[in-house]
Amino acid sequence: MKSKITTFLLTIVVIFTVFITSCARNRDYVEAEVIDAAKSLIAKSARLNEIYWGEGIAHDQDKSGANGAYYRASAASLSRFGIATIDDLTRLTRETFTVDMANDIINNSLSSISDEDGIRIYARYYQKYSALDDTPECIMVYDKAEVFLKDIVIYNYDTVRVSRVKGESIFVSIEVTVINDEGKSQSSALEVELIEEDAGFRLNSPTYKRYTDDDYYNELQNKI
Repeated sequence: MKSKITTFLLTIVVIFTVFITSCARNRDYVEAEVIDAAKSLIAKSARLNEIYWGEGIAHDQDKSGANGAYYRASAASLSRFGIATIDDLTRLTRETFTVDMANDIINNSLSSISDEDGIRIYARYYQKYSALDDTPECIMVYDKAEVFLKDIVIYNYDTVRVSRVKGESIFVSIEVTVINDEGKSQSSALEVELIEEDAGFRLNSPTYKRYTDDDYYNELQNKI
């Protein structure tokens, strides 16, 4: 009887171990497809980095169309970014980042953040509609938005390669050159996470890089 119980328990352990191992197994992928997707997504993200955290969409200086610290977006700037409305910007964001990451970006940048004391952070952009109907009229740009990303990042798309796989996540490495406002530059590898969702591959990590004089940090980055 004891032998049968031992055998039964061992069988359960083996089945459980096989189940856990199979669940933790790294996903299969076609490298060429991942690399192509990564190149396209990183290029899209470069635009979004500038829109959300960099200098952003430029605005006209005409105060007659302003609403407090919000000014009408420059048509030339919108054309450069390839968008015309907030819906376009939202769509581009969701085409680039995972659902969770896109939601965070949209909620934090396209909506004001308030607490019991009132508005703490103003939305960087909002959509203005026609007074006659719901036709989008223009994007309004917050003139006092803080610029977090001031460095120029140049992506060398020819260097994109799969660096590792962990579960459902595929990580790619790309060589980038960062140029600061003093004209100093440094090159290093940037690792980016991709996850395949129902709509296709999406980025699940930031793609920006900052210039730093921290030699230890730079050494670590170059080992990615």
